[in-house]
Amino acid sequence: MAKPIAFGAYQFKTKKSATEEARRRINKYEAGERLQLEDELFFTSLFTLHSEYAEKKGSGIDYIQVERDFHQNRCLHIHRVDGTSTDCSWVQCIQPASQKTIVSMAFRRAVKDIITRYKSAKLADVDICPILGMKLTYDNSHASYLTPSFDELLSEFLNQSQIDIESVRLTNPAPNDVDQRGILADPELLDRWVAYHRNHAHLQLLSAEANLHRLKS
Repeated sequence: MAKPIAFGAYQFKTKKSATEEARRRINKYEAGERLQLEDELFFTSLFTLHSEYAEKKGSGIDYIQVERDFHQNRCLHIHRVDGTSTDCSWVQCIQPASQKTIVSMAFRRAVKDIITRYKSAKLADVDICPILGMKLTYDNSHASYLTPSFDELLSEFLNQSQIDIESVRLTNPAPNDVDQRGILADPELLDRWVAYHRNHAHLQLLSAEANLHRLKS
């Protein structure tokens, strides 16, 4: 069974590959520099795996800054919207995904084509972020779930189907598949989930920056 490390929209086949990607991103900075948007989105998503995430996040993340620890290793500090700050170890966050997370990522994979088509179709009508007013492109835009969130949508679907998320069977993707998330093994369940998502998901096209602000708040 594929057991990727997953957080937010990011997925890795192994713990080692996730660690290498995190190091690649943080090593671009020197002490005192703030993370750029794409790297801030990566680490903001990664921090959700921290065992003390609620305490670290506090009133909300304003920005993330690189510092040097006692041993001169690069580390990350969260600066909150209320003016306070705290260190947050990204190393502690990287861990194999729980079975619940693995299955949830499979359900996300199942509706990937819907999300892709939504972005393409929406960009033909909406080319300005409704929150930040910036020009939207396919690469800088995100399909963001409004109410309900993706997790709420999936939870309600499973409750109505009387299915325990950890009992859902998955199959492995092909080794050369760039998307290494598991695949729902039951085609009837997959069809019902796609139909439910199509009827109940409420999406909005936002810039990556605006979507990041939603994740941090």
